[in-house]
Amino acid sequence: MLRAAYVFLLAVLLTVGGCSSPSEVEEPEQALIANGYLAPGRDPEVLLRQTIAPERFYDGLEDTVRQAQVEIGVDGQTFVLSEAPEQPGTYRLPSNVLPIESGKTYHLRASHTGRQAHASTTVPFAPRITAATDTITYDQSYGDLYGSLQHPGEFSWTRSANAAGYVIIVEAVDVGTLPLSAEPLTTDLDTLIARRERLQGQLSPDSLAALDRRIQELQDYFARNVSLVGADGDTVRWLRDREQKDWEEIEGKKWTEGRKWRQRREQLYWSRQFEYWMPADSLRSDYLWIGVRFEGEYRVRLQAADRNYFDYAATYHNGNSGSDSDKGPLFHVEGGTGVFGSYAEETVRVWVRRGENGPVFKTVRQQ
Repeated sequence: MLRAAYVFLLAVLLTVGGCSSPSEVEEPEQALIANGYLAPGRDPEVLLRQTIAPERFYDGLEDTVRQAQVEIGVDGQTFVLSEAPEQPGTYRLPSNVLPIESGKTYHLRASHTGRQAHASTTVPFAPRITAATDTITYDQSYGDLYGSLQHPGEFSWTRSANAAGYVIIVEAVDVGTLPLSAEPLTTDLDTLIARRERLQGQLSPDSLAALDRRIQELQDYFARNVSLVGADGDTVRWLRDREQKDWEEIEGKKWTEGRKWRQRREQLYWSRQFEYWMPADSLRSDYLWIGVRFEGEYRVRLQAADRNYFDYAATYHNGNSGSDSDKGPLFHVEGGTGVFGSYAEETVRVWVRRGENGPVFKTVRQQ
């Protein structure tokens, strides 16, 4: 969204410079944002949005583009993606209609109300993980005292012939959370609870029961999706004692129920997954223990990324320095912005538990 605001402001500056009357500023056209990551074995999917004017912007707002023409071409054929009825602005095709294959180049064209964005990606070949450390152990004190940590172990892989670099994603399998766009529902929950308390004794039992059902639906939704309960029904614990204490203290806070769910959502959202990148000539990586926050099972995804995806991953945090030379993330979409990239991946699973002297990591190979 910082990039969207930048595009909008740039358009304003260009418009002002071209106007015959400096007192008149024309409304700039919103630019298309196309995001899609192709991968072998996955359904091709493109999310189409448009930039947002600064006066309309708030965290979590997405201006999706509906009823657009979204096409992907390969080998001289053109495939038209269909908009998903349950996800406005999301366009996809089944992989059995448009299979994604390593080594092939795919061309995107997205059109809407006279605007057009296009990009191309060549899908990398998948790396193969050749070795992985079996166990890693460290004390609770390592969360506070740095420098005495044992080497955390490593994994290595074969080189992808055409990757621009590697993106490594580490995610807690049994930790559930929701995106920022779900936060308005926490306000809805607080509003309904306050209304229920205010109308107690003023409405019929049937009307109060209807309110109770709506409140219960939202409570169940958050409990189901913002959760530390694994598929086996066991509760996942935070790996570090201080973080477990912070989590447990949320329930005792004198906050509204909606605010408690906002705090839980935010903590899990920023803690359940982390990612980092490695250059194309890399053949190994340490396990980054500092990003692992929970006991239980983790999935480590090694992705060979194309140029579009890798450039964005490597420059994602640009644009926040305030420097004139900081031009923000690097995109390769013409006629708009966004990322139309591709990757091929291999996965390992990592089991994390507390040992007598601290957490223990066990790595299991999975195809």
